[in-house]
Amino acid sequence: MPADQRHRPIPAYLIGVLSAAVVLVISLLARHVDGSATMFTGGYFHVGVAIGWIVCAGLTAVIVTRYLHIVSNVDEGSGLAVAYDALPFVLLAAWVVTIAALVTRHWFLGAIGAMLGAYHLYAVVPRLIAARVPRWAKRAPTLEIVVANVFIDNKTPQDAARQLVEISADVVIVVESTAAFMTVFDDAGGSDTYPNKVSDPDDDSDYAVTLATKHELGPRSRMATVGPLRLAIADIDVNGIRTLVVALNPMATVDPGGHETWKEQIEALKEFVPTVTGPLIIAGDLNTTRYRPEFEELLEMGLRDAIDSLGKGLNPSFKLGAEGVLAKVGAVARLDHALVNDAVFPLAVENLEPCGSDHLPFKLTVAVRAVEGSGQVRS
Repeated sequence: MPADQRHRPIPAYLIGVLSAAVVLVISLLARHVDGSATMFTGGYFHVGVAIGWIVCAGLTAVIVTRYLHIVSNVDEGSGLAVAYDALPFVLLAAWVVTIAALVTRHWFLGAIGAMLGAYHLYAVVPRLIAARVPRWAKRAPTLEIVVANVFIDNKTPQDAARQLVEISADVVIVVESTAAFMTVFDDAGGSDTYPNKVSDPDDDSDYAVTLATKHELGPRSRMATVGPLRLAIADIDVNGIRTLVVALNPMATVDPGGHETWKEQIEALKEFVPTVTGPLIIAGDLNTTRYRPEFEELLEMGLRDAIDSLGKGLNPSFKLGAEGVLAKVGAVARLDHALVNDAVFPLAVENLEPCGSDHLPFKLTVAVRAVEGSGQVRS
């Protein structure tokens, strides 16, 4: 068999269908064990039980597919990617099914629901526990970084620009940084507060990023193209420690063809990470939550989710709209992240007011330490 056929990705939908089928077969067996109704029997109450089994089948399909994606060559689509993003929410259904099943003595259904609920706890509880601060970080120099997706259609850009200037961090990463917004930013005092910038003036897309800083830019500072991914890179001296801050904004999955492009961009980021030694901070709107398998792969490369490490990984940053009814729902998911390597440790984070955006900015304080070979970039 040709090599390209042997390694062809397994369709994710096929794995999901098989996983769901296993759960539905269990529902048939449950009727003979504890009298549980199945979807093939009539009656209003039986319909409720059938819905419970269908919910468990769907949740099992998503979890199994996600796990297989992490450990093997599975090709997921944009629909599953969104399901992964919503995992903490959709798994709440497992608790509803479990309670209803146990109250009505449908023990098999209750057991399946309880296992899904246990997985829910496994997925979210660690993100609520702050990592212990290492001894070196208590005495190390610090760096303040603000990440702000200012929204390309922001109706109050003056407010957003004023916020970034007044907070006066060491580094500001401006996502969706149109030329019009950067003019407002400079007029608000941004060019004085942050005199050094890394950006691509020719990038007029919805995904342009600008990295502005008080610090002088070192020799590694540049706009870099890695495959389909654009990176704004600032080489900063933090009390004598050369530190690399990288800003990015991969494409959104919901855009036409966005998911395939997003995956290619994350692959490009995975190629970039091993080329850097010394303290590294990668931040921006990554257009993904913590639960996509590709995010797991980034962490397996030695990166740490800074906000998770502070026990605040469930604090959302993305709203369904910048204004109107959807905006009133509030933030629902964290798409804005900061990833750091082992020469950087997060000390504090706080979300800021959105100021006309559909994203909440955040301010992150990190400690950095010198490591052997810091400041070098391998080819």
